Amino acid sequence: MSVALKKFFSNKGQLSLEFSVLILAVITAAILLGYHLIVSSKAVQESNIDTINNTHNTAMDALSEVS
Repeated sequence: MSVALKKFFSNKGQLSLEFSVLILAVITAAILLGYHLIVSSKAVQESNIDTINNTHNTAMDALSEVS
């Protein structure tokens, strides 16, 4: 484990370039995943609202025929 830590840190205590690129890749992937989750949840929200409205309209049509 100490060999891996020595690879990520230089003798002066600075982060190595490889570790910085790895962190940048992880942050970029997290941002893209978060954006995708937000966009897909908005699409599901719109779909569910349409389904609820259609169900309500169908129920109201059925009830208006009964009375």
